[in-house]
Amino acid sequence: MSSITSPVLFVSVALSSVAAAGPVVCLNFEDLAPGSVYHIGDTFTTGGINAKVHPHAGDVQANIDIYGRAGTGNEMYPNNVAVEFDATSAGHGPAVRAKFDYWEGGGINVMEVNGAVVNFPHFFDFGPLTGTTWPTALGSVTINVAEVAAPGAFEGTVEVVGDIQSLRIGGQELFVDNVCFEYQDSGNGDCCEGDANQDGQVNFQDLISVINNWGSQCP
Repeated sequence: MSSITSPVLFVSVALSSVAAAGPVVCLNFEDLAPGSVYHIGDTFTTGGINAKVHPHAGDVQANIDIYGRAGTGNEMYPNNVAVEFDATSAGHGPAVRAKFDYWEGGGINVMEVNGAVVNFPHFFDFGPLTGTTWPTALGSVTINVAEVAAPGAFEGTVEVVGDIQSLRIGGQELFVDNVCFEYQDSGNGDCCEGDANQDGQVNFQDLISVINNWGSQCP
C-alpha cells in the first residue's frame, strides 16, 4: 500500500479520565515469540485474553514482532486480517473500557465492538472517530482518540468506553500495541441484587448467565 501523501488531520484529544474501578488487563504481546504468525481461523492467548484471527481485505496473517512503530518490544501487525479479543476471557465479565496504541500508514482499517462495526469516515484514520458513539448489543460505546501526524502515517491511542465483550481490530498498514481492558470492581463478592455473574453490573449478561445455568444443582 502507498503511504499517505495528502495533508494530514491533526487531532489531539484528552482521553477519558475515568479511573479504573477494578482489574486492568494489558496485552503487550511480550509473552509471544517474535516472528509468531497467526492465520485466519487461528486462535491464541496473550496476557490471559483469548484472540482469534478473522478475514479482512487481502486476508493474509497476523504477525507478532519488533517493529518500533506502535510501541516498544513486540507489536501486533494484522496484515490484511482482523484480530478479535475476547474481553470476557480474563474472567472479570465484560470490560468497561478498552484502549490500544496504534501506528497506521494507509489502507483500510476495521474495528468492531461486541460484533458491531465502527465505520471509518476516511477508511484508515482513527482520528475522526473521536467523540462518536456507536450502538452495540451490550449498549452504546463512546470512542475517544488522541492522535498525531507522523511522517507518512498517523499514530496515537484509541479508547472505547462502555460495556465491552469483544474488540476486533484490523488493517493493512496498521501496527497495534498495549491493548488494555479495564473492568468493574466486583466488590469481592458483595454484589448488588440481580448481578448473577458478579461482574459489578446488572445487565443483559446476567440474564444470559441465569438462562445458561437454568436447572443446575447448587452445592
